[in-house]
Amino acid sequence: MAKKTNNTRKTPARSRGQTPRKKAPARKKKAAKSRRWFSWAFVAKVSLVLLVIGAAGLAYLDAMVRQRFDAHAWQLPARVYARPVELYEGRVLSRDDMLKLLDLMRYRKDSRASTPGSFSAQGNSLLIHTRGFRDSDGGEQPKRIRLSLSGGQIRSLQAGGEGLARLEPLQIGSIHPQHAEDRVLVPLEEVPPLLVEMLVATEDQSFYDHHGISLRGLARAMLANLKAGRLVQGGSTLTQQLVKNFWLSSDRTLSRKLLEMPMALLLELHYSKQQILEAYLNEVYLGQDGARAIHGMGLGAQFLFGRPLQELEPHQLATLVALLKGPSWYDPRRRPERAMERRNTVLRVAVEQGALSQADYDKYSARPLEVVPRGASALYAFPAFIDLVRRQLARDYPPEVLSDEGLNIHSTLDVLAQLAAEGALKEHLDNRDPQQDKKLNGAVVVVAPAQGDVLALVSNRNSREAGFNRALDAQRPMGSLAKPAVILAAVQQPKQWSLATLVEDGPIQVAMPNGDLWDPQNFDKQSRGAMPMVDVLAQSRNQATARLGLDVGLDKVAGTMETLGVTRNVPRYPSILLGSLALTPFEVAMMYQPLATGGFSTRLRSITDVLDKDGEPLARYPVSADEVIGAGPAFLTQWAMQQVVETGTARSARAYLPEDLKVAGKTGTSDDFRDAWFAGFSANHLAVVWVGRDDNGNAGITGSSGALPVWARLMGKLPQRSLSQNPPAGVEWVWMNPNGTQVSAEGCGEARRYPMLEASIPRDADGCGTVKQTGKGIKGWFKGLFD
Repeated sequence: MAKKTNNTRKTPARSRGQTPRKKAPARKKKAAKSRRWFSWAFVAKVSLVLLVIGAAGLAYLDAMVRQRFDAHAWQLPARVYARPVELYEGRVLSRDDMLKLLDLMRYRKDSRASTPGSFSAQGNSLLIHTRGFRDSDGGEQPKRIRLSLSGGQIRSLQAGGEGLARLEPLQIGSIHPQHAEDRVLVPLEEVPPLLVEMLVATEDQSFYDHHGISLRGLARAMLANLKAGRLVQGGSTLTQQLVKNFWLSSDRTLSRKLLEMPMALLLELHYSKQQILEAYLNEVYLGQDGARAIHGMGLGAQFLFGRPLQELEPHQLATLVALLKGPSWYDPRRRPERAMERRNTVLRVAVEQGALSQADYDKYSARPLEVVPRGASALYAFPAFIDLVRRQLARDYPPEVLSDEGLNIHSTLDVLAQLAAEGALKEHLDNRDPQQDKKLNGAVVVVAPAQGDVLALVSNRNSREAGFNRALDAQRPMGSLAKPAVILAAVQQPKQWSLATLVEDGPIQVAMPNGDLWDPQNFDKQSRGAMPMVDVLAQSRNQATARLGLDVGLDKVAGTMETLGVTRNVPRYPSILLGSLALTPFEVAMMYQPLATGGFSTRLRSITDVLDKDGEPLARYPVSADEVIGAGPAFLTQWAMQQVVETGTARSARAYLPEDLKVAGKTGTSDDFRDAWFAGFSANHLAVVWVGRDDNGNAGITGSSGALPVWARLMGKLPQRSLSQNPPAGVEWVWMNPNGTQVSAEGCGEARRYPMLEASIPRDADGCGTVKQTGKGIKGWFKGLFD
């Protein structure tokens, strides 16, 4: 029997029930201990890294918070102000115009005029509590004045023993930063305490107790968010809101919140509650005005109510606080019901917190919102003038300086002159061209000729509308406004011409280089024969003017225009004598200014000085005058232009002006009645008016019917001084025979009295009466007979 082979494998000890060796568990314990040591070391290292990163992050946040807050790097727009309004006995000013001015300046009615910015009116008597202001002349303190108006004048003025009172310069515009933020900085000490109390009561009742974060507020917000299932509350303190506005976005995200909280703690660590409040009040966003973002309570007060923050009443302050919940959602202009409800909630919370009494709540919650209509602020009132200011500033300042550094620009705008110009243009055009047609439009420029100050600028019958600036950019043929330059060019050659010289008013033809004939016609299609040069101007005779200008010489006439201030190229064509040259109303004012000043040219300016944001002077725009034409020829031309108003084409203006007021001017009408002009002046006001159609069509009007009524209404509403009737040295009053070549005497037939340069006085006399002595004396006159 074969021997059985044993192929059975050895069974391991564990399967045989044997006890395993002790060595293996010891190794495992050692490995586990090693892993535990490694885990704690890793955690410690990671924690250390995170701590370093966190510390670096906090250091970065701390530096960012301090740098931004210390710099207060708000970009502030340049603000443009009109000149202070001067009130004095005898000033031409109607009661209606005074009330219109007070409304524009947002003075509020108060039976006692108890606080600055208020007034009361009883019949023709007004009690006004003026606002104080600072300017380069020192400014004024607030005070109460009383004035009586009747007959279109200030009859009496009581101003604390002074004969002059000034209302504060009206802010008429601003030049915004490039990012379109705008604000008016208000120090905390000038903020109404009630506004601060309302703000804290409504937005952060624990503001004075927390250190940047309110745990109670966070818990309340968390509960509200859980109930809503979404983020509906932030639990932010005022400090956190400031952090969000200063450094972060307004997105409701967890990452923003995680940044916001440590930054709020850091802000509170370095700065006082008062500093934080002041920054918040000046930074907070309150709405949008087109491309301009409204920031800060100071600008918010002006934007919504047209008044300084310090003058707002409790219900108006509550409206500002109400907007913090959502400037668009509670916009009082677009959503007045929501705004009213939220405003009254702010008032109610103020009562609960002891900032207002129940009686105050009952009184102010019943008040309307009282916001000014959009665009009704003085900031939008004079767009054409602000356009001029921008253009003149651009010559001297780069855009970033104008839009960022908070400059205060004092302009030359006279608000009363501006309102008078706007009213005169609109009244005339609405009467002549009814609103439903609106085919006619116009422009007005008013200047103080001696200083070159632009007092008013209108470029649209609807003067509040911005857009094409007709006063500065509408180049239109000037028509007969060119004729004074022809007269001036002639009298500057006294051996040949005087105002008494006869000029033939009859048909004239001039062959042009292209073979055409230039044959100007008179307006009435009639020729009057020989007539004195002064009548050629007064009656605006085209044929006589053309003949005179050609005799004087096109070069001399064109050169005279350029000397007067025309900067465009003046072509040497005969048609320039009758006004084919196209100028803007502003350029016409530049040309006429030396005629109004007796020969002195002064650069027209819209700015008097520029101050920095602290009120310190940066630049002045002084008056500088250059004599460009002699006093004698200037006086003769000015006197000839007076005859246009006294007996000529502008005599209808006398109905609007004081009887003894001496003014001068000239009507102008372009071909096919497309453009109507009038330019004229007194001793202290020069005004240019253009009326026509934007499509250059036939306007159906002349200078006398279309532009002169505007000028006359305007000038009648401004305080005027007569042009001097005293001739300068070298000019004498002389009685002349109708033939214009012989000296005569008063009372001799049709003899007329003229101002004449000594070199123009004829040697011959007509033998009638007694020749009056001239400045040369009788001896000199007889001596001249034998020279």
